[in-house]
Amino acid sequence: MVDFSIAMTSASGPLQFGDSKEGLFAIRVNEQMKVERKENPGSIVNSAGQKDGEAWGKRAEWVDYFGKVDGKSVGIAMFDAPTNFRHPTYWHVRTYGLFAANPFGLSHFTGDKNQDGSHQVPEGEAYKASYRVYFHEGGPEEAKVADWYVAYARPPVATVSAP
Repeated sequence: MVDFSIAMTSASGPLQFGDSKEGLFAIRVNEQMKVERKENPGSIVNSAGQKDGEAWGKRAEWVDYFGKVDGKSVGIAMFDAPTNFRHPTYWHVRTYGLFAANPFGLSHFTGDKNQDGSHQVPEGEAYKASYRVYFHEGGPEEAKVADWYVAYARPPVATVSAP
């Protein structure tokens, strides 16, 4: 697992994010994992149960892209932190291997050109986002992707009481 924390601050004017379907945090999956492959295609599933092309532009807490690489079943799950802007985020996840979290592309993801996903952060303030990437063997059930998301999103809290 790898945790990513992003913090962007503008020192000269506001920080402007436009309404674009292109992702904020993205990776490309291995060619062998692509859903579009004719032989041994990969799969996509999100926390809402939407699969493959149905997962594009949908909001979800996590998405898992999985398939066989060199004959071995593997996957990459991305988790959206509950503290992130517009959580659960929208996913620009494509069957050709693009895999991106994007809270800004509302007009694209909803199909409603009247929705504007733009966001402005005032000068001197920070835009912050956090994601976890979970590289795993097997499919999402075998790898317990949903359980690992819960552990990430709601970690245990320790309390200490005085005697």
